[in-house]
Amino acid sequence: MKKIPVYVVSGFLGSGKTTVLLKMIEQCKRENKKVAVILNELGAVNVETHLFHNQQVIELLNGCICCTIQDDLRQTLEGLIVQHEREPIDVLLIEGTGVAHPLEIVEVFAHSTMEKVFHVESVIGVVDVSHFLEYLSVFSSSKEIRTLLKEQVMYSSFILLNKVDCVDHKLLQKIHKKIDSLKNSETPVVTTTYGHIDDKELWKRRMDIIHLHQTDHHSDHDHHHSHHGTIQTVKLEHVPIVDKQALTSWLCNLPNEVIRAKGLIRLTGELHLTHVQYADKRVRFTTVEQNHDEKSMFVFIGKDLNGEMFQALQKGFIL
Repeated sequence: MKKIPVYVVSGFLGSGKTTVLLKMIEQCKRENKKVAVILNELGAVNVETHLFHNQQVIELLNGCICCTIQDDLRQTLEGLIVQHEREPIDVLLIEGTGVAHPLEIVEVFAHSTMEKVFHVESVIGVVDVSHFLEYLSVFSSSKEIRTLLKEQVMYSSFILLNKVDCVDHKLLQKIHKKIDSLKNSETPVVTTTYGHIDDKELWKRRMDIIHLHQTDHHSDHDHHHSHHGTIQTVKLEHVPIVDKQALTSWLCNLPNEVIRAKGLIRLTGELHLTHVQYADKRVRFTTVEQNHDEKSMFVFIGKDLNGEMFQALQKGFIL
């Protein structure tokens, strides 16, 4: 039986991984391909489930599949193997957490049982150019996060420089230079906004690049996961009805320790829940049209977080 091609979407918090993943799913649907999706979240809940309506999605929560719940990933893949025997799967897409190490996800597929069924085609590294150099600065980021970002680039076989509309040409040139110093010389780099890219480029087989690079840099990778210790999640449940403008202002004035936030809430005057995404001091709202049973909630991801940072939202600061 033909092996299932696997594509891993990697990148730091808020880089735009889910947007790229959704575009890949739509492409599979247009080509009538059966696609399975594995979503990994650090927290206990995925507030973006509604984005994958009528799609087979397996959620791996409360940890990172590259380390703390790697066994969950193995078990999930074993289940997909059984499913594949009954109903063939054409493509497997995996989105790791923002702090996942791509190489350690790939290594799960090196087991003989997995190699017989799956073939990792590419690791697509999504880079948020609006914050990439800032995150690599010793003045604004921890050593663990700086190392993680470098290795996410190093072990990608295809790199998307996303959000290029947020930076000027001079800064983008600096980012290109830094990326070139980290990646394998064979790894292609494409600039994009909102994850827009030519479909043919996105689906090319590129894993040979990673294998070459892995040999060159294996000594730099010590398989520890201390970068997770600096990243935390805070979940708020039963968030009150809030005003859109007030919420936007509050989110944009959160401390820099809050790297990413996303939630499902009810806005004043709206009948449906609204999906809210926050990153880069920018807020995006999307109405959830489907009649799901989701409850209002918010998840915040960042460094050195505590519940007191978010009490104003929990108490309904605009009511």
